Amino acid sequence: MQKPKELSEIEMNAWAQVILKHAYDINDWLEARAKLIKLLATDHKQAEETALRAYLSCCAEAVAGTTPLAPLSAIVEDFYSKYGMEGAKE
Repeated sequence: MQKPKELSEIEMNAWAQVILKHAYDINDWLEARAKLIKLLATDHKQAEETALRAYLSCCAEAVAGTTPLAPLSAIVEDFYSKYGMEGAKE
């Protein structure tokens, strides 16, 4: 999967720093990011890139010790349905 066109090199470097701290690969992160953006859009909301990174990082951290490791996009969908996203705006 290629990097989203809307992400600058600086933003991709910030994502890389987060990704290196967790067991998921870049494709997992990009799928989860796309899923979260879609969930937000369904609720007529949006979030800054830093908030998206923080949310996905929190999701990844929450399941870090579990096996087998669930798909990150599934974790994001589950967490969003239960808790929403505090950093999102209408």
